[in-house]
Amino acid sequence: VGDRVKNRKKKRKEEGQAMVEFALVLPIFLLLVMGILDFGFLFYNYISMENAARNAARIACVEYDDIAYNSVDKTKIVERTLTIPAENATKLATYDNMTASDGVVYSDAEKDICIKVAESLERTGIDKEGVVVSIQYTYDTSEAVASEGWNLDKRYSGDVNVTVKGYAHVLTPILGIGADHMKKELNSKSTFKVEQQYTGTTSVGG
Repeated sequence: VGDRVKNRKKKRKEEGQAMVEFALVLPIFLLLVMGILDFGFLFYNYISMENAARNAARIACVEYDDIAYNSVDKTKIVERTLTIPAENATKLATYDNMTASDGVVYSDAEKDICIKVAESLERTGIDKEGVVVSIQYTYDTSEAVASEGWNLDKRYSGDVNVTVKGYAHVLTPILGIGADHMKKELNSKSTFKVEQQYTGTTSVGG
């Protein structure tokens, strides 16, 4: 009988010890799981933003004569900033009166860029509202241009840099600590060589 009582007490003691150990380990385990989920989701959003920047740069490097250029007064725009509307972001072709931050109406190619970016960010945790696309042609800012004069048709002498910036939702407070309304800023940059354009057999750039 005495051995039974001792064994029973020992079993209860081991069970209590196991519960205490579980209670100590559980918070750490949950932190690891939440951290893995958050970082994985954030990485997925970052990859999507990289794709958005690359898709936008593909358009900008080919259709450069209709991007970041003021066709009214024939002056270059050193850097163009496009903001994607919050509603109907993938139907920007219907927005004939869309204007950039400098007040110039978006060109057709710039609308295409916004559509591509919006489509690339579909089914992600990135807010469409507030997504900004910055476009800069290195030829427009080169020292050679300053001395020789600027010519739109010679943009193929440089590269085009496209940066996409937006805010991604985080899933747990792990990454949400210090974030603005549980959102983290993400941005990605893509650089493409500007292609020389051709009209029939004659090149636009000479």
